[in-house]
Amino acid sequence: MTNPILSVKDLSVRFGAATVVDDVSFAVAPGESFGLVGESGSGKSTILRTIMGLNQDWSGEILVDGQPAASDSRRKFARRVQMVFQDPYASLHPRHLIGKAIAEPMRIHGMDNADARALDLLDLIGLGRNFAYRYPHELSGGQRQRVAIARALSLSPKLLLLDEPTSALDVSVQAEILNLLNTLRKELNLTFVIVSHNLAVVSYMCDRLMVMQNARMVENVTRAQLRNGELKADYTRDFVAASRL
Repeated sequence: MTNPILSVKDLSVRFGAATVVDDVSFAVAPGESFGLVGESGSGKSTILRTIMGLNQDWSGEILVDGQPAASDSRRKFARRVQMVFQDPYASLHPRHLIGKAIAEPMRIHGMDNADARALDLLDLIGLGRNFAYRYPHELSGGQRQRVAIARALSLSPKLLLLDEPTSALDVSVQAEILNLLNTLRKELNLTFVIVSHNLAVVSYMCDRLMVMQNARMVENVTRAQLRNGELKADYTRDFVAASRL
């Protein structure tokens, strides 16, 4: 792969004496959707949080556009990489209007026309401008997750890290959010790294995926290899079989 937008090499992360990510490497091409899948506790979400600078005790190399992520100022990094978290209920300030929540990152970064751009983003995510004047408690879970996506897009990043973006939502709403994300990736030329324990979500969303178990990488497979059962590791075959039960 030439010129990946994200390169993670020999990443290990520790929480005290425990190693929660152990010597993991992968690279993601611009415009690609790459999945991290495995059972709970395998280290998937920790990788995303480490890329975002939320974990301190780690070793290895994380490059974004060929530059060490840790060398960027937080403001510069935020303009290139954003994260959408799992729980839409916890990610919005309960006393802030939706329009303010979306505009706030733009104001912090000194961007012009933050309020007008927030309205445009509400249109983009399919809610509409009237939602700017509502509070989070007036929105459903799916609507809140759309707002979280709009806020992540407010600084025009090229790389979105998505940590179980639909697992807190009803099944009927999950498909709407996944379809929205697919549409946004194509329209805005975004790159995704998606964490999920749900193999169906990763198979639907991702071009390639890395299977993890007990903090380590098991294997990398393409969507076609996954769907055709072309899997090398026993754990991956067992994980796929269990997902289909």
